[in-house]
Amino acid sequence: MPAHDPRRSAIERIKSEHHSLGAVLHALQKFTHALRDERAGPDFELLAAMLYYIDAFPERFHHPKEDQHLFSALRRRTARLNEVLDTLQGEHIRSGQLMGQLEKALVHYAGGDPDGLEGFCAAVDAYAALTYEHMRTEEQELLAAAPEYLRPEDWQAIDRAFGDHDDPMFGDKPTEAFRRQRLRIISLLPVKLRPLFRDSDA
Repeated sequence: MPAHDPRRSAIERIKSEHHSLGAVLHALQKFTHALRDERAGPDFELLAAMLYYIDAFPERFHHPKEDQHLFSALRRRTARLNEVLDTLQGEHIRSGQLMGQLEKALVHYAGGDPDGLEGFCAAVDAYAALTYEHMRTEEQELLAAAPEYLRPEDWQAIDRAFGDHDDPMFGDKPTEAFRRQRLRIISLLPVKLRPLFRDSDA
């Protein structure tokens, strides 16, 4: 059995969490676009379930772990990545703000605001655009450069931090509440969107 590699494990965990967020976000965009094009009817239970996952794990656990462990370790080891780190940490703040706007937009839409659907779709697209670009920068620029600067003890700490809070919906040991939430999202999705979650179904 090969020895545990903290660097590889940490990078795989971060990318896996990105993949999970991307799956939910892509499904959310697909569904809101179908709503806007009148190819689907409103399903506020489905929309709320997807927003709940995005807020409950990526916003409250994934981003803080990156700030506290990956980003801080890189700042200790080099100043060469400060510009990209500043950008990414600023996007973490902006992401939280956009999440708040997204939740508010859903309330307006569900409450019958005449412009509610258009506002909600715009909020979804704004959050998605920031998130996709953010994850791309983290993976292609930051994680690609990190092995040049981080030491084994840094990777051990990062791996441990990400392992302590496994993705509750798509991780190795999904919690019962989030397992039900994932199944609920899948069951509420239009059939043609369910394959987006196939990689996560064990």
